[in-house]
Amino acid sequence: MNFLKLYLVVVCTAALIISCSQNEISTKEGTQVSATLKFQHSLGLGDLLELTDTKSQKQSLTLDKFKYLISEVQFTTNDNENITLSNNDAAQLIDLDFADESNTVTVHLTDVPVGDYKSVSFGIGVSQEVANGSTEEQTKLMDLAEQDMQWAWNPNAYVFSKIEASNLNTESTVPTDLQVHIGNKGSFVGYRTVTMVFPETLSLDSKVSPSLHITVAIEKIFAPENPSKSVAFDAIGAHGGSSDVTSNFADNFASIFQVHHIHPTEKAIYLEDVAEGLNANEDSSSHTHSHE
Repeated sequence: MNFLKLYLVVVCTAALIISCSQNEISTKEGTQVSATLKFQHSLGLGDLLELTDTKSQKQSLTLDKFKYLISEVQFTTNDNENITLSNNDAAQLIDLDFADESNTVTVHLTDVPVGDYKSVSFGIGVSQEVANGSTEEQTKLMDLAEQDMQWAWNPNAYVFSKIEASNLNTESTVPTDLQVHIGNKGSFVGYRTVTMVFPETLSLDSKVSPSLHITVAIEKIFAPENPSKSVAFDAIGAHGGSSDVTSNFADNFASIFQVHHIHPTEKAIYLEDVAEGLNANEDSSSHTHSHE
């Protein structure tokens, strides 16, 4: 009789263990994040930006706005196969207004096939091919554009990037502020492609969600490594244009990104868990705010 009791206890314990294991597995079902891109910017909103004007004078400005659309995200395998993600999944608006304390904006990408990759690329803005193509394939881009990334005179056209800063020069009665909004205007095409080669192979599989730490050197838009491409902050019209200076600005913007390092073996995460975490943070902030 005692043997029968012991047998039942063992069977029940095993059943509980199996049940727990099944529950753990079920909570991890969902849309796996293939890779996480962490855009860490050199400056945050309110930070000081030292720039040179057209008179070669140094000016101090505070950064008020910095945001840009990315689209046509593409991974390249070690065998040179290009994997392009749908804009309705991967297009993003990177906005410093929503960055964390380290000026980082995090993007979670899905549906990148299992494999070994050597680089990633994306567009700053929206290519003419996409803009003139199917509206269904631009659903997410159009939603993102409604977040202050449309031209007032043409809401059907995209603004690719915006940077604004307030001049702190108190000696001038009318200090020149920085306000540059880039898109397509006339013969000028503001779309640029960013390509970043990984410092090591990025291996994607069902067990991991690697993260890529990408540095974004905002100052290099105006003072790039190539001095001939330098841009005086007050030399560009508020809405860009077709000048060489505007072209340099767009070129420089595409050169400020670099993959600093990769965390290749981070445990797999799921979009559903990310969404729950964001909702929890919002609820916590709202709860805290209500007691102020």
